[in-house]
Amino acid sequence: MKCVYIFPTEKEAALFRKLRPHAEVVISGVGMAATAAAIASLDRRKRLFANDIVVLCGIAGAYDRSLEMGEVVEVVNERCVELPERFRQTYHQKVACTKLRRVSSNTVHGSGAEASGAEIENMEGAALFAMAEVIGFRAVEIRAISNYVGDRFEEWNIKGALETLTFELIKIEDGE
Repeated sequence: MKCVYIFPTEKEAALFRKLRPHAEVVISGVGMAATAAAIASLDRRKRLFANDIVVLCGIAGAYDRSLEMGEVVEVVNERCVELPERFRQTYHQKVACTKLRRVSSNTVHGSGAEASGAEIENMEGAALFAMAEVIGFRAVEIRAISNYVGDRFEEWNIKGALETLTFELIKIEDGE
């Protein structure tokens, strides 16, 4: 079994990379297209198998204000909410992989999407779950809350969210 950690940006990966220098880390780029392309490239180079785990890690905005800034969650459902309703697909994680709070997420391209039952939003998750279905690897999505949807960028706590994300990833990796 191989575990690959995918982060949208180097900033999101930096602390984890520093503390786990031997972990396989891939920077995908931001958004669904970049994430799908990174996973396809990874599969072409190293061939992902059913027992391999691809962990998408990064920050997210929360619709649900009961989620605390910096809280780390496991996404178990993803939906491309900006598509017209007739084209929307919800991707479900088959089995929860952590003891973290489980949430549903909207994958979005920009701002202004309504929650529609999701607790958080991000820009890459649906691509991870869609690629997992097509290729057949195990997908896990771990997000840290950096902001509430609608907050001005200056109000986001990216540094704090990335610290809690990294330490939670290390605990998960160590089997805690």
